[in-house]
Amino acid sequence: MSKATEYWEKRRQLEDLARYKLETDTTKMLQEIFPEALKRIQEKILSQADLHKMTQAELLADYNKRDQTKYRKYIDQNYQDLMNSDEKYQEFIDEFFPAYDYAKVNRLLQIRTDIFSELASSMIKKDANGKFEQRLEDIINRTYNTNAGPMAFLTGAELNMLPKSEIQDLLNYPWSGRTFSNRLWGNVSALEKKLSEAISNAVANGDGVRAALISMRSDTEISDMFKKEEKKFDRAIENLVRTEYSHFAVQGIRKSVSKAGINERQVWTAEDERVCSICGAWHGKTITDEPGPPFHTVCRCTEIPKM
Repeated sequence: MSKATEYWEKRRQLEDLARYKLETDTTKMLQEIFPEALKRIQEKILSQADLHKMTQAELLADYNKRDQTKYRKYIDQNYQDLMNSDEKYQEFIDEFFPAYDYAKVNRLLQIRTDIFSELASSMIKKDANGKFEQRLEDIINRTYNTNAGPMAFLTGAELNMLPKSEIQDLLNYPWSGRTFSNRLWGNVSALEKKLSEAISNAVANGDGVRAALISMRSDTEISDMFKKEEKKFDRAIENLVRTEYSHFAVQGIRKSVSKAGINERQVWTAEDERVCSICGAWHGKTITDEPGPPFHTVCRCTEIPKM
């Protein structure tokens, strides 16, 4: 390893340690938003007395009878009888249009709206998206500025502050198919879906919403049903934060390298036992216009200038 490479590797190690603390703080900030929202969701669901006796059987009674193929076949075979016989027509109505209690159905459907409304309100009230964006902007500036000085000294290039417009372009580019904001809201939407499914699955045994949510009455915090999904959400948020930080830290480095007039960079892994086969294969490789790291979720790879 050349002295130049060794120098940049040491810098990366120090930068990664500092970034890890920032990632941890941001993860904690996002994860702390939702416990209160989950409590409010539980209270709202429990207050809906008309749901307490609703069962999956009530909601899905005779579901198979509404099969469209069977419906069309019935019409074809009984068209004349339906036209001429009130009795046959009533049989048709009973067969394919079971008498649901639409008020109850609508209230159960409202659960999903209530859940997402509470989660979204918490996000907006805490300005989670804005704070996340500000912290990603900070990591771009941080990595750019800490590298701009040495790059300017070594190359003689004049590196000014990174313009706000360039930072916004980086933040708004959907590098993984979606922007960081889309991915953050996607995680919120996924949590809503999982919470709704948790309730629906619990109701499926026929005991109704009251039995499904009974643990909520004895748990002033978050019921076991919701805790399970909250833990999954927390892991997803941590993966999101660490991956986005990794990407934007590399973008800051890349900007400093390109503005110094250096066209080639090297991929550098963490060089420990946790390095995966994907990253290990990239270690030390020279890249120019290739996308570069991160190569996967929570990737720890970075780039160093090839000088």
